[in-house]
Amino acid sequence: MKRCYQIILAIVILLGCTQMIRVDAESYMQNQALYKENNVLIVATLEEVLDNYEMFQGMNVEIMGTITHFEEWDSPAWFLTLEKDGKKITAYEDHPLHGVPKDVVFLARWAKREGGGVTARGKIKQWGMELDLLAYKDLIVNTNNPSAT
Repeated sequence: MKRCYQIILAIVILLGCTQMIRVDAESYMQNQALYKENNVLIVATLEEVLDNYEMFQGMNVEIMGTITHFEEWDSPAWFLTLEKDGKKITAYEDHPLHGVPKDVVFLARWAKREGGGVTARGKIKQWGMELDLLAYKDLIVNTNNPSAT
């Protein structure tokens, strides 16, 4: 019986470890059908995402930009604004975390103060990008981690 549970656990772990296929935005736009059934991460510019917003809705994307606004107070849901070349997107975390994780606050303040490029990964939704990850220099933050508060 113990062996049966080990086999089931191994299968569950293997099924949960599906890797994302990384593809650039141009390849994705030219061959959408090829990637339709796969777990895809589209590496795009902010301009590509905004200019083709409907196409990217519901997709996992990775973009870069500078933080021009960071809202961290008085709300369990927090957001920031990423900008590049005059284009802006709101990136947010919609899971109620009872405050902003300290590592997110540190990363956002650091990047905003220095004006450096931040990498954001998440899913494009109607109101912007629902974040999964933020990275600046050598700091990578899983924004979905409620234990980080």
